[in-house]
Amino acid sequence: MPRRRTSGRRLLRVVASIGLTLALVAHAVGQVVPQDPTQGVQGPPAPSTQEAPTIPIVRKIEVLGAKRYTVERLIEALGQRVGTQLDRVTVDRGIKTLWQSFHVRAKVSASEVVDGVELVLEVVELPADLEPRFVGNDGIDDATLIKWAGLDDSKQVYLHQAPRVRQRLIEGYHAEGFYWADVDIVTKGGESSELDVPADVIFEIREGPKVRVSDVVITGNDSMPDTGFGFWKDGVSALSKRELDGPHFTNWKGEPYVKEVLDSDLVAMRNVYRDRGWLDAVVEVTGTEFNEERNRVTIHIRVDEGPRWRVSTVAIRAFEWENPDGRDDDERVVPAELVFPEAELSALCDARPGIVWEERVKAHDRLELRKRYGSTGRIQHPSLSRRVNWTFLDPDLVFDQATKTVAVMYRVVQGRPVRLHEIRFAGTTHTRDRVLRTELSVYPGEIADLDEIQKSLARIQGTGFFNDDMNPEQHRDPTYRFRAVPGETDLWDLEFVVEEGRVVNFNITGGVDSNEGLFGLLQLSMRNFDIADAPSAPWRALTETYDKEAFHGAGQKLSIELSPGTVVQRYGVNFYEPDIFNLYRQPIGLDLDFQKRLRIYDTHDEDRFEGAVRLRRRFTHDFSVGLGFKYNLVDVTDIDSDGVPPTLAAQEKLGDQAFQGLVADASWRDVDNLLSPRRGYWVRANSKLYGGAFGGDADFVQTEFSADGYFPLGEPEVEVVPGIHVGLDFGLSDEYGDTSDVPYTERYQGGGTNILRGFEYRGVGPSDKASGFPLGGETYLAGTVEYQYPLFKITQPGTYRQIETLRATVFFDWGVFDPDPYSLDLGEMRTSIGFGVGLAYPLPLTLNFGFPIDIQDGDVRRTFSFSIGLR
Repeated sequence: MPRRRTSGRRLLRVVASIGLTLALVAHAVGQVVPQDPTQGVQGPPAPSTQEAPTIPIVRKIEVLGAKRYTVERLIEALGQRVGTQLDRVTVDRGIKTLWQSFHVRAKVSASEVVDGVELVLEVVELPADLEPRFVGNDGIDDATLIKWAGLDDSKQVYLHQAPRVRQRLIEGYHAEGFYWADVDIVTKGGESSELDVPADVIFEIREGPKVRVSDVVITGNDSMPDTGFGFWKDGVSALSKRELDGPHFTNWKGEPYVKEVLDSDLVAMRNVYRDRGWLDAVVEVTGTEFNEERNRVTIHIRVDEGPRWRVSTVAIRAFEWENPDGRDDDERVVPAELVFPEAELSALCDARPGIVWEERVKAHDRLELRKRYGSTGRIQHPSLSRRVNWTFLDPDLVFDQATKTVAVMYRVVQGRPVRLHEIRFAGTTHTRDRVLRTELSVYPGEIADLDEIQKSLARIQGTGFFNDDMNPEQHRDPTYRFRAVPGETDLWDLEFVVEEGRVVNFNITGGVDSNEGLFGLLQLSMRNFDIADAPSAPWRALTETYDKEAFHGAGQKLSIELSPGTVVQRYGVNFYEPDIFNLYRQPIGLDLDFQKRLRIYDTHDEDRFEGAVRLRRRFTHDFSVGLGFKYNLVDVTDIDSDGVPPTLAAQEKLGDQAFQGLVADASWRDVDNLLSPRRGYWVRANSKLYGGAFGGDADFVQTEFSADGYFPLGEPEVEVVPGIHVGLDFGLSDEYGDTSDVPYTERYQGGGTNILRGFEYRGVGPSDKASGFPLGGETYLAGTVEYQYPLFKITQPGTYRQIETLRATVFFDWGVFDPDPYSLDLGEMRTSIGFGVGLAYPLPLTLNFGFPIDIQDGDVRRTFSFSIGLR
């Protein structure tokens, strides 16, 4: 054992240091004698009227007390160099560095020599365990314990750190479900800071068994009982997203018992009740039952709901900021006059006397008031100044405990109308300005309309020019902000902020589809294409195109596809110019489409070429009409030798047949997002007139109509929410002139992944009695009702926007096909129910499980249908 220094020797050293200090101060040489490792250097001597003395040169630095660290390393950390002038600030900073980085207590003393000073750096290294030991950790490895202890960078543990490390270890164990875990600290050596050997720190761990939840028994939740399973669950547990649970479908063992998680669950359940009007609700644990092995626990939770609080009166009042140019945290307001009649605003609100006061009601009313004010230019947006911004303040609520009622007063700071000065775009490094302006329904000089601004933003996003399909969670979607106009208070520039997306996609992929079999895909798609923007040189075409310096920026779209497959082979080219005549407000677009498809059916092989030229006029941003000419060349071969429907056999004998004529279509939409709608509607209609004056080998007309409605169950502006999708489809084909029947290849078919899931593709509807193969319909009516539930979502970095990556669907499909035109026998209707799972990222995947309810003779079931890959 090393000898301890005597107190007498220590006293002599202190006296000597004080003597040297007084001598150096007399010669105006700074000295550093800190009493605390983090204490600053003593102040300089009082200023003198005499000439300032010369700062001495440090001739030597002696280090005393070094054990673990080398003398050179300690001097380097001190910062003072031999041969340089004594720098008191550097020495003071070095003492702090020695403590913070090396856990070394240090003091510096100086002694005068003939040509300068010599410094003595005296250090005391705190006792440390160079590598702490863990004993008793059977369930957790040492690497995890070191991570919990916060010792990743350095495994040294100093004695003063041991209690904090112990607490971290206990917290880590408890977070993993080791409810009984405890840790003791055992130290050997290091009782005195003067020891020459490090302390030995041992953490003795008593893990105990890992505790899992057997069951969570909730009583008293009569208004919100737990019902259902999976994503059909309902009740207070599902609404609060309770984490602790017993064994279930995705965790057969049950969740680990973590007290902190239980406390969070209780808070979440209380909030669910309070958000739904049970303001007095109490949710508490009444007991925890452990089994004999102490590795399972049953948690008993009691809910005392109490009555629901109702609204007694509703008032809406306007206010102004007392200091409109002050800080954002200065919330002092003064009363103001409402710019709208209170009765008009109250009519927009759900809150009224007698209804339950819920968080949902407040959120709805806030949104409706925001929309009403926003339609007149009084807009809420973080980029607007406090003086101009519309603000919904926390309501004043007066509670009557006797009657369990709430007097509600909504408070709004009405702001000031925003008039648009200029419409600008940021981030359009390569995109032409006019391409985006055609998507706007707000214009300079107008009062800003919040609804139209948001619709304009949705249309810009819907172009796909500013998206990255391959990496959506890292790519910021378009947004907008306001910019102040110098010298103006009510005049603002509106700026749409975009980030150029991946507009050149080259995919070599494939997949498998229950309708179309195994396939490969070679696809080049270019959004925001510019056919007139040639590269500077032929050999620079690839690099300049990829860098968006060529063939980019005019808003055109080009797609080239080659897709060989076992059942279907498809090849095609599509080009679209959105504004061929530069009309800007009501543009006319040009659509060129050419497709080649070869398909193998059970009944025959079909070789089809399609070519179409179409002009499309956009009358409003939501309503457009197209008119064009379409040419089809169809060849039916290799029909089944056991017999096929007569119309198919007749078509095969005719060989190549051309169907050509006039095509017209119309589209009317009002959705919140063109790529993935959550709210709104979309109506489409198209008609084809083949033959007659347009020539071709058959005379017939086809008309199709489809309508989709999207109804969110929540506020999609805030988060990804469940929703209802309702779809309706109608089709009619009719022959005329010299044609007696609509060609077999042009009739309507059902089943598969799109219409009437649960049936085989072309396996539902009227069939040929002789061969059993489907006849196809000349008239059909079909629909679907879907409940869509987001299973998994991620938050886009840098924003609060959520991206849905996995969706579950419960559906009810129905449809009827009739072999005659203008005829629908509702007695032939087929129906099915089922569920599906859709993966949106990173690989498109759809799995459907359909179960027919109404089925007829000749129909073919297919419970499982799927689509994997890009096509």
